Amino acid sequence: MMRGLRWLVLACAAGSVACGEPTDTTSNGRIRIGVTTSGADPQTDEYLVTLDGARPLSIAPNGSGVYDDVPEGTHVVHLFALADNCAVSGTTSPRSVNVRGGRVIEIDFTVVCRAPITGGFRVVVTTAGSPTDEDGYQLSVAGAPLRHIGVNAEETYQGLKPGLHLVTLKDVADFCEVHGGNPQPYTVVPGKTVRVAIRVGCGVGSGPVD
Repeated sequence: MMRGLRWLVLACAAGSVACGEPTDTTSNGRIRIGVTTSGADPQTDEYLVTLDGARPLSIAPNGSGVYDDVPEGTHVVHLFALADNCAVSGTTSPRSVNVRGGRVIEIDFTVVCRAPITGGFRVVVTTAGSPTDEDGYQLSVAGAPLRHIGVNAEETYQGLKPGLHLVTLKDVADFCEVHGGNPQPYTVVPGKTVRVAIRVGCGVGSGPVD
């Protein structure tokens, strides 16, 4: 019996047989991220998610993604690349989670998108001098379709996104000049209609109009 035990001890030391010692069975875990999007003007572009500030992952507005082989411990999941009118509701982002070996951690984000707050322009064109451009002009604002506007007239634009936009007067006769440059930059303010004054001088006596 002693001889057999001595052989087993030697074999264990040599590594030729399994000796029944405890082995490390710890494995990494997984994190599954789900996103649900709703609201008056929901986002259509994909969101981005990072794990501990790395491993970027794209997720559809109503979709999911998985991080495999995540080490045990505390990790931070961050959902971002949201449209200006969208926000995470309920749970926070970034969000901390505790991963345990061999388990799947479920994280659900709910994104709510409100109707975007817009503003507008009231474009007032005044023309001085003689002769004037009797055909009027074409007005281009913030990429919207061209509108015809008279030599002394106004047009109102609503539903413009906040921020800087260009206002351009086109089809201006050669003997006329837009004072202050053409195009001219103006800023859309949320919830307001900003007055935009475009002054044109034509022929003799084409100084700025007060």
